[in-house]
Amino acid sequence: MKLAGSGFEIRSAEGMDAAEIAAVLRRSIAELCVADHNNDPERLGSWLRNKTEETALGWIEGPGQVLVAVSQGSDRQLLGVGMALPAGEVVLNYVDPSARYQGVSKALMWSLESYFTTIGVTHVSLRSTLTAERFYRSIGYVQSDIPLDPGDRAAAIFEKDLHP
Repeated sequence: MKLAGSGFEIRSAEGMDAAEIAAVLRRSIAELCVADHNNDPERLGSWLRNKTEETALGWIEGPGQVLVAVSQGSDRQLLGVGMALPAGEVVLNYVDPSARYQGVSKALMWSLESYFTTIGVTHVSLRSTLTAERFYRSIGYVQSDIPLDPGDRAAAIFEKDLHP
């Protein structure tokens, strides 16, 4: 899906995207989620441990929908990645630091919500970091809970009802 005037398109991830997906996830977490990991090497390392090419390939080949935002033009840089599970859960929504505040996360979320609507899911949930809480509120998500596990990277659980 090309977005008019955005400079990027949203498309389904392919196997050839796996290494770049892992790299975007790692950069986004390390550089943009400092409020969540506080540059603590152990906490950051734990979060990044499964952000590998192999894991990304498994996500792409698994159930659900993995989407990427890719820049237009000759460089075709991967700007963000989002993932939704068929049960109605958004499990990834990360943007490359170079693309922050350019509408990438919002476009990924709209596309994931469209996927949910297509498969008949009308209630969506996600686990948000501290860094992303304001963003999710701005697109209509409502905080429904706080994770009980103190080691959980999520700061809050958000939900949204989708209307077909």
